[in-house]
Order: sequence, then structure tokens, then C-alpha cells
Amino acid sequence: MKENDVIVIGSGISGLLSALALSREGRRVLILEKESYLGGVCRSYDVKGYRVDTGPHAITRLQTGPLKQLMDSYFSIVPQFIPFGKYYVRINNEVRPFPWSINAWLTFGLIPMTDRLLLMRALFNTLYLANAGKDFSNITFSEVLPKKVSMTTRRFLDWLCYFMVGTSIEKAPISRFVDNKTHHSRSIPYVGKIYDLFLTQGATDQGYPKGGLQSIVNAILASFPKDRVQIRTGEPVRRIECSDHVESVVTEQDCYDCETVVYSGFSSDLPNLIVDLPADYIGNLTTINRVKSLTIWLGLTKKVFNNYGSEIWVDSDPYAWVVPTTNYDPSLAPGGNQLVGFAFTLPGDYDSTAIKKKAFGTIVDTVPDIEKHIDMVHYQELIPEKASWGINCGFGDVRTPINNLYCVGTDTEKRSAGVNRSAYSVMKFLDIIKSDGNLKKKS
Repeated sequence: MKENDVIVIGSGISGLLSALALSREGRRVLILEKESYLGGVCRSYDVKGYRVDTGPHAITRLQTGPLKQLMDSYFSIVPQFIPFGKYYVRINNEVRPFPWSINAWLTFGLIPMTDRLLLMRALFNTLYLANAGKDFSNITFSEVLPKKVSMTTRRFLDWLCYFMVGTSIEKAPISRFVDNKTHHSRSIPYVGKIYDLFLTQGATDQGYPKGGLQSIVNAILASFPKDRVQIRTGEPVRRIECSDHVESVVTEQDCYDCETVVYSGFSSDLPNLIVDLPADYIGNLTTINRVKSLTIWLGLTKKVFNNYGSEIWVDSDPYAWVVPTTNYDPSLAPGGNQLVGFAFTLPGDYDSTAIKKKAFGTIVDTVPDIEKHIDMVHYQELIPEKASWGINCGFGDVRTPINNLYCVGTDTEKRSAGVNRSAYSVMKFLDIIKSDGNLKKKS
């Protein structure tokens, strides 16, 4: 039996950020990780001389977002971020920059002019209703979409839903696309993503971490205060012993007493670790839908993707997001080769072998010359978001029915996506644990 101030279960980005903040606030932290590595789906590793990430990533809201706030408050070493560049849209083998501004949208020739005008009208109607206090959390994107738009336009918007929400246009709530960027109550509600998509000058606050995602993990580890954090890998948690509060955490190797537990695994797995959770709480967790993706990493002997930025493939089946990471950091590939990640959305149930073959075929069909330049192929089946932000889908929360048990991660906070959704959840957790009086500094 070993005593700790806080036990963090899981060493994904949410768990590591929580451990860093708590340790810098004076707490003694023990991290328990079932795998042999740290970082979860936010890390990098080597494949045949290439440095691949766990799926392509763009780190967003770097100017004022939650990760920036956590870095300012707790990092002693900060990763270097390279500007992410433009987003390009590929439709019918024609590639154009994503239409961020009104002028760009009105001249965006990949979508019919009639559709563009209809969507502009729908946009302003939506913003008007938002500012009037309309609740969009239970209204789907398809409900406000003009009925007469073309299939190309519908697929373009469906792509946005899958990659921003994790579900289709028929299940994606409008609230996700008008996600308010700020924490301030005085800010105008819902002026966020739709505003960004059509009224601003582009993704100016996004970046790619030099050295890959691993550089973020390495910066967190290097920022841990001396002798405040212990990390035990290869130690899966079997039970969390509770009464009205957590009493201990039991693993295959040991049993640990603690004052507080931060759980960063799948919220839907909590009923497997804790007995006698309330039935309504369990019921909500069972309706959480995890987002599944396939990434194919290709090492290429030739620079096939020359544009500085990523590509949105609207015609592909399944939909794809293409990120040539060596355009940001050439050191990720050997000998001047190009490393490109192709991220595909996946249905709930799929045949792994068949979807890999189909996705690879989509790449070759879209870029016919690419196959003769392939030097390395690497497949990753991932869960980039632990909960899709969809209508009638469950979602966890930072608070739990157990007084000193908190959850963090992308299934606990409905803001942003990826690393930033994790960071938002950690910011919310820190606010809550402080208000609960469970974050008093210790010497």
C-alpha cells in the first residue's frame, strides 16, 4: 500500500497535462499507464527511418487557446510550432485553398454559385438566431442546410462534420460549428466556427510541432518538477475502490492509497472499474460513441505534395485529410524524402483488411503517380476522439458521482477537437478541483 496525493490513470495528453498542472501546484502525483509508452494518441515513433505521429494533427488556437494557457502557466520548456499553412480542398482533382473569407467563399468555384449563395443566407440566419439566444445543441447541421444544394456541396459539408465532430451531417449539432472560442461570459454566444469558416482570414493560429507530436509529450515530461511525479508503465488498473469517495486504486502489481484520482481513460469504461455507480450515470456512458479513424502513412522518394498545408479530399471514399508533415519538418523523413499522413473517417463497424485496401486504393486513384514513389507504408487504426459530438450521443463530464474522482479527456468537454479539446477538459478540471477545495498547495 503506497500513499500519494493524486493518482492519474492514463498517460495520454489529458493525463499528462493534468499531472503537470497538479505537480506544479505542489501535489505528489503518480501516473499509472497500462501501455509500455506514454502519450496515447498524441505521440510519435519511428518506422523504417520515418518519424510518424499517431495520426495527422493540427494544433489549433495557439494564440489564446487552452493549450497556450497551460503552456504559459506550467511548461518550463515549450515546443516550437511551425505555421500550419493553408487548407486546400480537392474536388474532381481540382485543388483550391479553403474559402475562409466571404470574398473567397463567393469565388470558390469547386462548389456551384447557387449553393454558395444559399449557404451564405443560411449562415447569417443562423448567426442571427444564435445572438437571439437560440439553443443549437439539439439542432443538426442538416436541418439548417438548404434543401436544394448539390451532392458535391453536401459532401463538402459532410466532410467538415466528420472531421470536426466525428459524425455525419445528419447527426452533427450546429453548436459545434458555432463553438465560441473564449471563456468569457461577456463574449457573444456561438460566434466561433461558422465565423471562422467564412468570415476570417484563415487558420492563422494553427501550427505543427517541430519534431512531431512527441515534442509536446517531451516538453511536458521535461517540465515535471523534480521528485513530484512518478510514472509506472505496464501497470493496468483493475479496480477503483470507492465508498462516497475514492479510497484506493488497485492494479495487477499493487494497491495505492490517494486523496484524489484523475481518470483519463475512456469514461465509458468506468463501470468496469467501479461498482455501484448510479444507474443513470452508467446509462449515459453507454451511449457514448467513439470516433474511429484509419491513418495511412506513406514515405515517398519524391515530393509529391508541394503545397504548404494540408488537403481536404471531398471525393474520396472514405473521406480523407492529407497532411505532408515533412513540409513542416524535413527531419521526419530520411534523405529528403516526403512523409505524408492520410487520415480516413471510419464507420462504426468495418472490416479492417477491407477498409485498408479501400483507403489505399483511394490514394492511388486520386494521385495515380504516387505508387511508384512509395518507400514506406504504415497503417494506424486509432480513436482520435473518445466521444463523437453528435445528437443523441452520450458524453462524459469532468465531474463524476464520486467526490474525489475526476475525468479528463475528449469525452468530457464539448469544445474544439483533438489536443485542444483535451486541454479544455484539463482547464475545466483545474477550475472544478480548485472550487472543490481539493487543490491546496503543499510544501
